[in-house]
Amino acid sequence: MYIPLPTPDEMALWDRTSIDTYGIDAKMLMENASREALHVLLEEFGSLQGKSAVVFAGSGNNAGDAFALARHMTDMGAKVMVLHKKAQQEYTRETAYHLQLALNTEVPLVRLPEYNLDFLTHPDIVVDGLLGTGFRGLLNKQYKDWINHINRMGKNSFVFALDIPSGINGWTGLPSPTAVKADATATFAFAKVGLFMAESRPYVGNLHVRSIGLPARVSEDAPPSHFGLDQHILSLYPAPQDDLHKGTAGHVLIVGGSEGLTGAPHLAALGALRGGAGLVTIAIPGALASEVKNGAADIMTLPLGEGGKWSGSLIEALSPHFERFDSVVIGPGLGRDTGSRNFLRAYLQSEHPPTVIDADALYWLAEDPQCVQHLDQECILTPHPGEMARLCRKSNNEVQQNRPAILRQAVQDFQCTMVFKGANTLITAPNRPMYVSPIACANLAIGGAGDILAGLIGSLRNSSLSPLQATCLGVYWHGFAGELLRERYPYRGNRATELADILPLVFKETHDAHSC
Repeated sequence: MYIPLPTPDEMALWDRTSIDTYGIDAKMLMENASREALHVLLEEFGSLQGKSAVVFAGSGNNAGDAFALARHMTDMGAKVMVLHKKAQQEYTRETAYHLQLALNTEVPLVRLPEYNLDFLTHPDIVVDGLLGTGFRGLLNKQYKDWINHINRMGKNSFVFALDIPSGINGWTGLPSPTAVKADATATFAFAKVGLFMAESRPYVGNLHVRSIGLPARVSEDAPPSHFGLDQHILSLYPAPQDDLHKGTAGHVLIVGGSEGLTGAPHLAALGALRGGAGLVTIAIPGALASEVKNGAADIMTLPLGEGGKWSGSLIEALSPHFERFDSVVIGPGLGRDTGSRNFLRAYLQSEHPPTVIDADALYWLAEDPQCVQHLDQECILTPHPGEMARLCRKSNNEVQQNRPAILRQAVQDFQCTMVFKGANTLITAPNRPMYVSPIACANLAIGGAGDILAGLIGSLRNSSLSPLQATCLGVYWHGFAGELLRERYPYRGNRATELADILPLVFKETHDAHSC
């Protein structure tokens, strides 16, 4: 359900604890890593007999993995040359040990700064062991040159990265301007959080996560700050009982819609219905009620007043009905005039059901401190990058440069569950780990997809799930539906309504997959 995604610092702590507390020899961990890397290489590339390979070894522990892998590749019949950054006598501890084993088995080793890379022909395999997961910052000229050579060779050679492609930030997944583009990456023990991010995908290739023998208690005693979501999260959704009826399946209220923006609340209502809500009602200024319904017999409306504009006074027409609803989604199509702001203020000041705050309601949270003052921990905020930038008073580029840190600060500021939408959507809540969706799907890049998600999460708040659980489930479910649409529309072109319609089929697909 939740996949540990350590940061590089957390992974280093687990390694050190395994060695210092549990007595596991660091040389053995390095040997295990190199053997697992060899198995991945054989899976990805095939037989190594008679193949040529160049192995790049940096200055840290990654170099030890590279030396050990070079020895194994030689044993498998490959013609291997290792290019290493430091002088041989400068390597220490377990890295020096594996360097010596490579020398003992007559693996050719050449100091990288002294080698003219222009002399390299195109080997069959290039192994990247230059930089590990702890890299962040700027590359110096030497590393840029070496990485550029690796990428040039990669046009005709199979590029295989150890733990992480050099030049990728292990915390954020952001690449340096120069970074290795691997065909496959073997990462050890756990996927580091940066490898789970969409920004690293073009560089990682096929990602393989392999155990190297760390004791399970190491990660249990010091849990990571990030977890990935997988299909098991869908098990949080309660199986429907045969005696279920619409009254017990939950009633979701969508609050939104304004002149020219009646489609957004309608889509949110579809998301709630397809998420399993027994009843869905849209509350909207009275003059727009028939328009927002759009002929949908299964969507009810609650007209507020007789006009077509929001105002603070409309809360008096709405609040007597709150007891009918299990959850509320507020914001889709709400609009950005002062009447919308005044209504949102009045809504948040009232005693209301558990609420998902989306779209234009997020705009007003960013603009109006009075709205923020009345948030509670039952609220769920669902900003996309532009909305997050506004909430945090930063540029779009700034919030995208370190999404996990931005989300953590926002949750600290707003003190409620938040979703940072985008490729590999992030979810967290106060004093809780961060959860990362594994899904980055272009079919979700359509107007209305966020409205569908808000309605879906709203429907899940009808159950016994916590705000964080409902949000994690909704984000994964929504993303999986996008993946199913990709099969039907590989070049996009799908509509948001189709995204809603495919939501119930996610469980059929996963059930069928588990039955095979």
